[in-house]
Amino acid sequence: MDLCNLQIGEPEKLIAELDPRLRACRTVGEASTLLSSELYDRCRCGATQERALVLSRVYLSLPFSTLDAGGQAFAREKFGLQPAPRDLFLALVGTHGDRPEWCDRAKSNGHRAIPLNRTTVATVPMLARCFQQIGFDLDVVLKPGEGIHTEGVSRSFGLFHVEQALGSPFVPAQEDFVKSCGVQSVLGCGTMLPDGAVSIWIGFLRGKVTQQAAVPLIPMMPSFWHVVQPIYRRRSLFAA
Repeated sequence: MDLCNLQIGEPEKLIAELDPRLRACRTVGEASTLLSSELYDRCRCGATQERALVLSRVYLSLPFSTLDAGGQAFAREKFGLQPAPRDLFLALVGTHGDRPEWCDRAKSNGHRAIPLNRTTVATVPMLARCFQQIGFDLDVVLKPGEGIHTEGVSRSFGLFHVEQALGSPFVPAQEDFVKSCGVQSVLGCGTMLPDGAVSIWIGFLRGKVTQQAAVPLIPMMPSFWHVVQPIYRRRSLFAA
């Protein structure tokens, strides 16, 4: 897929192609890692058709009690918290990128499990912008399962887009990541599951992509979760 000239229907076509492999996955983490790696390998950009993505990641909102042991330890140590079982975190469930450590979520230094509450959504610029642009209702997200009557996976969300990553207040680690890795644009799309959980794919690109060019990405995560939802319903989240 050419992210600089993405065609309508291409992301859904990719998910359809991956369908048998996604359904064969034993856990949400395995399926999300497959999506992250396939996007990293397949996405190109512009006339040179060089690999478009520096880093490709999938996140899912989860209660603390459902994080794996490493994720729980990370949350406690990184943020100095003693979370309650139902406290929500935006958990890294799939990752693939240029560096070996970006291909293993257990090696994530800062984003393996991000506390999900009104303070972080309001004060972490990238997270705040992502929720705003994609269009997640924070009241629903913070009270998963309460009063939600969505049938299936919602398709009515937008696009997180930062065309110029360098100097943007919405993209952290400017020196250590944006400049050093040549990140030019950032894209994200997401969906909400029937129980109110949200899932986001975020891609950091080495080419510049306009918002108009990226719009066809919007249905990708609903399509992905339409396939993977049975695994999620079984609460098969991470490998034992």
